Amino acid sequence: MSTTLASSGVTLLAIERTVTSCPPEAAHAATSCGPEDGRVDIIVEYDSPDPLQEVDDAWFGLALRFGLFGESGEFLLLVNLHDDPYDSDLYWARVRLQAKWTVVGSNSTTINGPAGDGLGTMSPSGDVLIVGTTYEEYMSVLAVPHPHRASAIRKYAQFMLRDGKLAADETKNVKTWLARD
Repeated sequence: MSTTLASSGVTLLAIERTVTSCPPEAAHAATSCGPEDGRVDIIVEYDSPDPLQEVDDAWFGLALRFGLFGESGEFLLLVNLHDDPYDSDLYWARVRLQAKWTVVGSNSTTINGPAGDGLGTMSPSGDVLIVGTTYEEYMSVLAVPHPHRASAIRKYAQFMLRDGKLAADETKNVKTWLARD
């Protein structure tokens, strides 16, 4: 993982095994949030002169606007620790950007992220999620401030609890997150 991220200009600092912020599996529900949840989108058309750079620029702009970066520039990146993208073992990785970086990835038809499994980022405080998604005619980078208040993300986290497949520590973390003000 460290080598893969480094090739995108992202330094791996740690894999966060215990996070009481947004559950990694629930972060993808950010794409189901609407304006009532505070969602802000930046759209990039595929036929733009440099769509990958525009997505990186959009992500960075939202990151600055919504305070994604911690005191020393670190943020959380959603990573799948399984090699098979269809068999996920999702965690938040604490990372930092190098001088030259890309978070969108290298595939011009999708946002595959620096680790090859999509783009999901969160501030260390858990106060904002910024994710990338691909649609038929364009790509989008979107921010959801205060994800613990966003209905789609909360519903997914509640489903995770009802599903009963979480380990005891994961259940505790999700409950702590849902109880956040």
